[in-house]
Amino acid sequence: MGGLFSSLNVSSTALEAFTRALGASQQNIANTSTPGYAAQRASIQPISELGITGGGDAVTISSTGSALADALVQTASSQTAASQTAATQLTPINQLFDITGSTGILGALQNFSTAFSSLSVSPNDSTLRANALSAAANAASAFRQTATSLDQLGTSLNSQIQSTASQINTLAGQIAGLNRQAAAGAGADAGANATLRSALDQLSSLIDINVTSNADGTVSVLAGAEVPLVLGYQSYALSVNPQASPGAQVTSSAGGSSPDSFSGQLGALLDTQNSVLNPLRGTSTSAGSLNTLAAGFASRVNTLLESGTTASGMAGVPLFSFDPGNASNAARSLTLVSGFTADQLALASTGAASQANGIANQLAALPSSSNAADLINGLSAQDLFSSIASGIGQKLSDANLRSTADQTTLTSAQTARTQQTGVSLDQEAVNITNLQNAYQAEAKVISIIDQLTSDAVSLIK
Repeated sequence: MGGLFSSLNVSSTALEAFTRALGASQQNIANTSTPGYAAQRASIQPISELGITGGGDAVTISSTGSALADALVQTASSQTAASQTAATQLTPINQLFDITGSTGILGALQNFSTAFSSLSVSPNDSTLRANALSAAANAASAFRQTATSLDQLGTSLNSQIQSTASQINTLAGQIAGLNRQAAAGAGADAGANATLRSALDQLSSLIDINVTSNADGTVSVLAGAEVPLVLGYQSYALSVNPQASPGAQVTSSAGGSSPDSFSGQLGALLDTQNSVLNPLRGTSTSAGSLNTLAAGFASRVNTLLESGTTASGMAGVPLFSFDPGNASNAARSLTLVSGFTADQLALASTGAASQANGIANQLAALPSSSNAADLINGLSAQDLFSSIASGIGQKLSDANLRSTADQTTLTSAQTARTQQTGVSLDQEAVNITNLQNAYQAEAKVISIIDQLTSDAVSLIK
């Protein structure tokens, strides 16, 4: 009888093992589409092989999750989000600098040249004078509109920076909460692990992260390899000051140093401001290329007109006005001098070689002139504009190329992780079939043992 009872205990233990293994497969199937879920694998071993007496089987449930596969996906996610965000932010900036001359500043400069070229043929024609004055006003307007549009893009950019920082802090708090669950014994829970993996994936798209797994099942997360986000059960809020210098723009409530640049969405947003918008609009310490162009062009026009005389012999006066005390406000404030009239255009040059249209000819040639006195930072006005526009266009082209390549890398990393850690319905079908067969066989054994036990009891009676 002792042998029968021992056999019954062994079979019962086996049934329990098979039941747990079936449960793991059922959980896998139920979470086929769950983001971040890593398949659970059941390993059944005879207890005797584990050095435990008493016979029967033991089952060990393990996760297929891979820290390396996760890190590859997170790195690719950061790079892809950075390049895609850069392309998105650069597109409207690039549109403001139309190099075809049909719109914007270049178109206005070309129209200015055309208007004064026509005027140089008949400098006393009142209609042509009015057209030239209108062309000058349109040039000033083009600079103002571009500056205003850049300001609006800057405001939107700052809003996105703060929103992204808020999302980062929310996810960091969620990860800290999952760390507390893991330390409390929920670390082996497949659902909790899936939630953690999904949160880390989302976080990596916002900012580049380094994740370290700890012995107690928790993870530590650093942004940019230096800035603490999550340490143990504590999350540390990021603060972003876009007006600070690179390296001081992002700080953590945990303290510590910060790298000069980041990847992910936040990194791309800050880089757009630091390397594109600020060099265009200027800062408290620099004029910005758009303002340099506006001030240089307007100042040269004023100088030429002040050197000439009007049709009535009056000395010329400035045409353009802009903020004299703030170099970074030139384009934004550029306008015609209040009350300036077409009759005040001093188109006649003075001196031994004076001409009635001498100044008109110089103004007509000014946008593309290579004369030393007409150059702005060593370039003509049109060439400086083209240099600015081509720089932005190149950055956009590079971002689009990187975006395509980075998306391919991310897709490849995600596919590789899915193949390694994801749920295969075909594999689960095989596992369930085998486990059900084993379960039924073990149940048959129990039925036989039950019958033998009954027969033995009858014989004893």
